[in-house]
Amino acid sequence: MRSLLILASVAAAFVPTPGAVASMNVVLLDNTSQYSHNNGGEFRAVADDGLSSIVNWGAYAPSTSGTISSGIDGSSWGYRSTLNGQQYFQTFCIEYSEEFYPGTSYSVGFSQNAMYGGQPTGGDPISIGTAWLYSQFASGNLNYPAPANNPSYVYDYTFGSGRSATAGDLQAAIWWLEDESHGVRNSLIDLVESVLGRNDTTIKDNANGAYGVYALNLGAPGAVQDQLVIVVPEASTVIAGVLLLIPLGISTVRIVRGNHHKSQK
Repeated sequence: MRSLLILASVAAAFVPTPGAVASMNVVLLDNTSQYSHNNGGEFRAVADDGLSSIVNWGAYAPSTSGTISSGIDGSSWGYRSTLNGQQYFQTFCIEYSEEFYPGTSYSVGFSQNAMYGGQPTGGDPISIGTAWLYSQFASGNLNYPAPANNPSYVYDYTFGSGRSATAGDLQAAIWWLEDESHGVRNSLIDLVESVLGRNDTTIKDNANGAYGVYALNLGAPGAVQDQLVIVVPEASTVIAGVLLLIPLGISTVRIVRGNHHKSQK
């Protein structure tokens, strides 16, 4: 899906922080023995200073963010020693039919829409269900055990096969909520519908920036798979303002993104 980059050239006068208009880069790492599942997330998004300036790091728990090191990340697909010391957050893709290559550098922007995936060319807005599930995951609180909760679901945040399995559940639920191929209406859908008081139709309503969740739009239009991120309130305010100015001219941001090992996402 194509990225609607918020870097409108005229927006510079309205942007409160330099990070919102600076070049941004990210590298995506993939590790199916620790946190990734088959063709899907989790993925480890390694942010440069530009991207770090718009990420709401306070919305991420120690289990979903940290600093790259060779000891922990050396076996991950896309790792290189120059990434050591950089901050990362865990993410999921919101498109199935596009790909990325781990460790490759891409331009990046962020918006409320995934661009040119399995949806209309104008972009596919992130659903309210996806936004809630990702925000709960990011905060380390996707933990609703039975019998206190019905429906129930407990995400495994311990790196290893258990985490990879629950990552597969969450990735499949996100694809279902975004009307992407290989999506599955699983128990996570029951959970989010129960919590938000919605049904199979309204759980796919546009999130409109709820919970601070946005799409990271990677690379050339329709060429690279978009991911999820939680941005600082200042950045989301800028997006809202710039959207009113489109199509007055858009500039680009860069992202270092990795493609998972499988051919289709």
